[in-house]
Amino acid sequence: MVLAGAGMARNLAAKIPDIDITESLVVDVERDRDAGVAAACEQILALRDSGAFDGVRLVPVSRCRQVAALLEREL
Repeated sequence: MVLAGAGMARNLAAKIPDIDITESLVVDVERDRDAGVAAACEQILALRDSGAFDGVRLVPVSRCRQVAALLEREL
């Protein structure tokens, strides 16, 4: 899931006990909304490189274009 903002990150972390959203990521997203896009894309690329999965299900919230553009540059 792409974190659209710090509020969303804090809300998810509070409501979903098994999710690990670091405070540093929350601060990064608070400073720069694109940090959530970058974090999601980094996870996707790490999963791809690990070979553990054939694909991912991405929930880009309202950041579809930013995610697509970043992944196209990386792939």
